[in-house]
Amino acid sequence: MPAQPTDLILDVGNTRTKFALFVGDRAVRHGNAPNGDIAAVRSFVGPEPPQAIAMGSVAALDTGYFKALEAIAPVVVLTGSSKSPIKIAYATPHTLGADRLANVVGAMQHFPGRAVLAIDLGTCITYDVCDRDGSYAGGAIAPGLRMRAKAMHAYSAKLPLVDPDPSPTLIGTTTEGSMASGLHHGIVGEIEGFIRKVGKERPGLAVVLTGGDAPRFARALESGIFALPLLTLEGYHALLVHHRSQRTGYLAPAAPAGDGPGPTG
Repeated sequence: MPAQPTDLILDVGNTRTKFALFVGDRAVRHGNAPNGDIAAVRSFVGPEPPQAIAMGSVAALDTGYFKALEAIAPVVVLTGSSKSPIKIAYATPHTLGADRLANVVGAMQHFPGRAVLAIDLGTCITYDVCDRDGSYAGGAIAPGLRMRAKAMHAYSAKLPLVDPDPSPTLIGTTTEGSMASGLHHGIVGEIEGFIRKVGKERPGLAVVLTGGDAPRFARALESGIFALPLLTLEGYHALLVHHRSQRTGYLAPAAPAGDGPGPTG
């Protein structure tokens, strides 16, 4: 029986990079490091190089980092317009974030034959819908928890900067407590409303949460909502596997210094 391929998958965020090592279709270990920390990636990989590296990014592509990765193994750069196992009905696929595509691809792997809603709770909150026939319909983008907190502080004269604990009371008895309630319960209500409205249009909808704030909001929502911390990495890996099955070249070439994916929606 031939050996299963070993792949390194990178999810480059605004400040940190998450990574996972896949053997076959299973993530055997994962970690994270500040963006651009190639030493951390080399240490994570160890002495045996992977067969391939796939990376998706919401930040501009760092050419030096890309070249350093290429010294480890061949690199595939994933974008929102990369070839995919799902159909794309998005009107502007060239602006679609690679992470949003990866989230719905990963969610469809967990719930084949069902409509899925993937909610990524990070710097921004993204809502992405894939229909049961495997067609990506689109979604929504909203400010994340800390972005909202910073906005209240920045655009008011006296409101402090708050970082609410995972379970603030509904009725705040201080200014900080009131802000914490508005931040946390406002997002809970937003998520519940989005799930309810999408679910009315798509019976049997499966809902998955991912991103750094997924655990706190999964606890606040009703049962039946799944928190999958490696969803984006799993989706990127599925895109790499699909790319490999197509036997084509790089999905996207290295970009010149200063260019790259950039902010997408």
